[in-house]
Amino acid sequence: MLVLLHLFALLLLVLLGFYIFVADPRSRAHQTFAAFIAFLALWTTKDLIFWNFYDSSVGVAWWAASSFTIALLMQFALVVFAWVFPENNRTPRRRAAILFAPALVLIPAAFLGFLWTGIDYTAGSLDIALTPIAYLFVAYVYFVFFYGAAVLFGKYRRYRGTLRGQQTGAILWGLGITGLFKTAANIAF
Repeated sequence: MLVLLHLFALLLLVLLGFYIFVADPRSRAHQTFAAFIAFLALWTTKDLIFWNFYDSSVGVAWWAASSFTIALLMQFALVVFAWVFPENNRTPRRRAAILFAPALVLIPAAFLGFLWTGIDYTAGSLDIALTPIAYLFVAYVYFVFFYGAAVLFGKYRRYRGTLRGQQTGAILWGLGITGLFKTAANIAF
C-alpha cells in the first residue's frame, strides 16, 4: 500500500511541476517552482526506494545522506523562488554565493558519513546517532528556510492588497504550515 501512495504522490508532483513549467517556461518563478517540485519528486523517489525496496547489502547511509542533501536543495530552490517571485527578477549571484557557500562543506560531509556515528535499519526501525555536524546541517537548513520566508514576507508587505500580495500571502501560509509540520516531525521522530 505504501508503494501505491508513493507512486501516486510522485505522479502528482511530476504533473504539477510539468503544468507549472509549461504554463510559462521563460518565467524564472515558474522555473524555480518546477525545480522545487523536482526536488520533492526526488525526495519521494528516494523514500519509495528505501521504505519499499530496502536491500541490506546496500546499507542505509546513502538514504540518510540523500535526505540531508535534498532537504537543503529544496530550501535553496525556495530562496531562489523568493528572490525571483513575483517580479521575475534575476537571482542576486553574490548573495546566492554567500548564502549557499556552506553547502560546499556540508553536502560532502553528509556523503562522507560525518553526520552520524552509527546508522542502522532493522525490523522496520531506523536508528541513527547524529553528530554535532548533523545538528549544524539542520540548523543551516532552517536558516535558509527562514531566510526565504523573510524575503517572501517582505514582498508580501510591499504588494499587500494586490494580486501579487495575495499570491505571496498564500505561499507564506503554505510555508508556515510546512514549517510547523516539519518542526513537529523533527521533534517527534
